[in-house]
Parts: sequence; C-alpha cells; structure tokens
Amino acid sequence: MTSLPPLPSFGLAAEVLAAAGAVDPKDPERLARFVETVAQPAKIDEPPREELLHLVAFRLEDELHAAPIDRVREIIRVHELTRVPGAPEHVRGVQSLRGAILPVLETKTRLGLPAVELSADSRIIVVEARGRLLGLLVDAVLQVHRVPRSQIQPPPPEVRSRCSEYVVGVVPVGERLALLLDLDGLLALPAAP
Repeated sequence: MTSLPPLPSFGLAAEVLAAAGAVDPKDPERLARFVETVAQPAKIDEPPREELLHLVAFRLEDELHAAPIDRVREIIRVHELTRVPGAPEHVRGVQSLRGAILPVLETKTRLGLPAVELSADSRIIVVEARGRLLGLLVDAVLQVHRVPRSQIQPPPPEVRSRCSEYVVGVVPVGERLALLLDLDGLLALPAAP
C-alpha cells in the first residue's frame, strides 16, 4: 500500500487562511463560510447527458424491429395458442399467462408480412398497449440495446406510407437499422370499406 506524500511544512495553511479571509469568532456561520470559500464544489458543471432509450430488438423474418423496454413486461415462450373464432384479423389466438387470458397479436401479418412459422426461437413479447397487456408473436428476440434519443430518425417515405400508424422511427441497432414500433398504433386497424 502506498502512502500519500507529506504536506509541506509551510505555506499551505497560510494560503488557505488567506483565501478564507478574516473569521469573526461570533459569526455562527463561520464554519460554513470557511468550507464554502476553500472547498471544491460537490457537483462540477457537466454538459447535460443525452437521454438513452432502452429498446428490445426482435426479428420478423429478416427485418429488425424494436420496442421500448419500459412497455415490455416479459418475454415468454410460445405455448399452446387457442384460436378465437370471430376474433379481429391479426389475432393469432390467446394463451394463458399465470391464469389470465393473454391475447396474442400476429405481429408479422399486422406489418404486411406472412404469418409466423413457429420455431424454437419464436417468442411472445408481453407488452402494455392502451393500458392492457397483450402478446406480440415474433420470430426471435435478440437483445436489449441502448440508443441515444437523437439517433432516432423518421421512417423513410416507403415505410411511412405503408405502416405510418405503427412505425415511429428508424434506430441503429448494432450494425443494422431497426423499425421502432408504436405499440398503441399496432392496435389501430383501418376502417372497413
């Protein structure tokens, strides 16, 4: 263990007392004033840090998508899905989640892709949308990424015209770009003709 070098035998105390000025022994704030005068500030002004978004990245075919982690409750394996006759389009079925009914959205068909072919990598991302829990069926969940908010770009025009109500931006995820989904927007279907 190394020890600190000794303080010089002269000069230091005189310099500190000179910086602090004369002390009035009757002043009840003399200790606080001394500390304020000679001590370093506890907080050094730093430039504001950029807000980081935590996103769960997942795969739908070869496309990469992301959702905000603060809306994700858990990620579960796909168990037996029960079809619901007469359910709205894009509902793959329901699954029991600890005794509660979890509606499972066929995320790929909602985004204009063919339905998920279930595999060992398939997962259900349990998310909160419009104050309710629902499951998003995806091909695979990759990992959580931290992305500075400034790196979110608006979706390109071809994406904006095709799925503007549920894609809010494009974000870099590793070496690729991912479509950032608006989970509430996924539940909005166009009006029937």
